Amino acid sequence: MIEKDITINSYGNRLSGTVCLPDDKGRFPLVIMVHGSGPLDRDENMKGQQLNIFNTVAHYLAYEGIASLRYDKRGCGKSSGDYYTTGHLDLVNDSVSWFDTLRQLDFCESERIFVLGHSEGCIIAPQMSTIRPSVAGLVLLCPFIDDMESILIKQALRLQQDFDALPGVSGRIRRFLSRMMGATVRSQQKLIDKIKSSNKDSFSFGFQKVPAKWLRELIRLEPRAIFSQVTCPMLLIGGEKDLQCDPDDVNRIAKLTGGMVNSHVIKNLTHVLRFDEQQPSLLNSAELIKKPMEPSLLELIGEWFKKQGCIQ
Repeated sequence: MIEKDITINSYGNRLSGTVCLPDDKGRFPLVIMVHGSGPLDRDENMKGQQLNIFNTVAHYLAYEGIASLRYDKRGCGKSSGDYYTTGHLDLVNDSVSWFDTLRQLDFCESERIFVLGHSEGCIIAPQMSTIRPSVAGLVLLCPFIDDMESILIKQALRLQQDFDALPGVSGRIRRFLSRMMGATVRSQQKLIDKIKSSNKDSFSFGFQKVPAKWLRELIRLEPRAIFSQVTCPMLLIGGEKDLQCDPDDVNRIAKLTGGMVNSHVIKNLTHVLRFDEQQPSLLNSAELIKKPMEPSLLELIGEWFKKQGCIQ
């Protein structure tokens, strides 16, 4: 396995990433990895959240003879730009910039470039395949088809329920602090209303700085219309205990698209791609990410790439 840093210019921003190659020389199928939400670096890490998803997938793929590219978002890691003024459509454009650059490089099989998305990356990837129809296929981890406003309200309701279920004095303290921080359905709806009525790139809300442009563009998306345009092969993997993206959306997406689809909902899998055998809760994530990424997920990804003729 060989890893090389690479930098491109995308709409005036210098984006930094890592190309991960098999040891052999030659041209390889290549996977571009697209992040979930948040100020994430190339491995889907940020302060206080070390997911280490994309580096894990990249190393697995390299040993199977597949190259990959993972990169830092604008304003994150080693990439220039401002995370808080970056919109969702900017993220789509950046992913297309990587596609256009990589297909010209001597280690890449230009007709076999795939896109792997996690969470928000699952709605960026199909947009890429529409903008660049030569995308060979999509691997979507925790995909969603519901509109973003509904998802945000459902997440807030679930978080409020999780806090309400905490027992004892510590539970009362954490509930008080959560309400102070705006972790309620009412507060979430107020935030959404402010985002929709604003034209600012970002603003302060409570104790947090909000990337308003990004959220506003996400709220305006029509995921069903986006997925209905997909014609390339797809691998859809949802988690039975994903509380952020409804696992039933895997089947809804599969029925909507025009390409060949392999779909799986994995028992006990969560949004952070770890198993949770307990009662699912958004509050469990901090403990779950201490575990390694679920290996069975890598096996499913490998089996799918074998069907695409990328693994011998």
